[in-house]
Amino acid sequence: MKKFKHFIAIAALVATCTGFIQAQDLNTAIEAYNLGATAAQDGNYITAIEHLNRAMELGITLGEEGASVVTDCKNLIPQLYLRQAKELAAGGEGPASLPILDKAAETAAAYGDQTGIEVEVNDLKSKVYYIIANEAFGNKEFDLAIDNYKKVLELDPANGIAYLRIGQASANSGMEDEAIAALEKAAELGQEDNARRLMASIYLRKAVNAQKNKDWEQVYQASGKAVEFADNVQSNKLLGLAAIELKRFPEALTAWEKVMRANPNAKDINTTYYRLAVVYEGMGDKANACAFYNKILNDPNFKSIAEYKIKTELKCE
Repeated sequence: MKKFKHFIAIAALVATCTGFIQAQDLNTAIEAYNLGATAAQDGNYITAIEHLNRAMELGITLGEEGASVVTDCKNLIPQLYLRQAKELAAGGEGPASLPILDKAAETAAAYGDQTGIEVEVNDLKSKVYYIIANEAFGNKEFDLAIDNYKKVLELDPANGIAYLRIGQASANSGMEDEAIAALEKAAELGQEDNARRLMASIYLRKAVNAQKNKDWEQVYQASGKAVEFADNVQSNKLLGLAAIELKRFPEALTAWEKVMRANPNAKDINTTYYRLAVVYEGMGDKANACAFYNKILNDPNFKSIAEYKIKTELKCE
């Protein structure tokens, strides 16, 4: 009987001690949480998260007793990572904010966050990558710019401006096919006017380079695309020249008429008249050919050829 009473006394002592230890651990967990919350208010996020992780570890060991502490820590930790990242980004330290944003998303997913932190993280990461890309673009580091604009698109696939800037950077790097593909996407995503203007400049540059090599078919194709995107004088001049060389006179006529109408008082208008004379001659339209040769008869640059055509070859009346 004495042994039994002794056993009960020991058991009661153990229970009392266990309860005391658990209460002590709970107080320690709460204290750690409070230290974390205070550090967070002071903007000491690293210290705050360290305290909260300690509080959460203690809370987990306590089971139901520490459940509320664990819940509070899980709610606060992702928010603190996000707040820290926002402050870094706002202070111009975008690259440094990226791993912190990843931790915010990682902990939010692990802790079952329901406040939309992951969406906010993706939005901020997209903005950070865009800033990094713009800085690289401004420094003519086009490969780096393209890489970061692509990271923007991974997070925001409908970002037409990112596609537009990829198009610009690719064009500046001589990657014309990649540039055009990106600009076509930009046009689909609300950047049609800017994309068409840039595509016109790319095709015009192709036409100019082809002209240097007297590759008239390439000049014709590229300048035709340039006119499609931006119907301007320079593109039409190249198209008109190529069409004459390839004896595609109806297309040449359309191009040179556009050039003439664009500025009837242009300094080089007589050159346009000469081209139109050649086109009409090629089409077998003697009357119009003679009319345009007569327009340049007094121009010293064209006098000899005009007289020859009028008097000898076409025998204009």
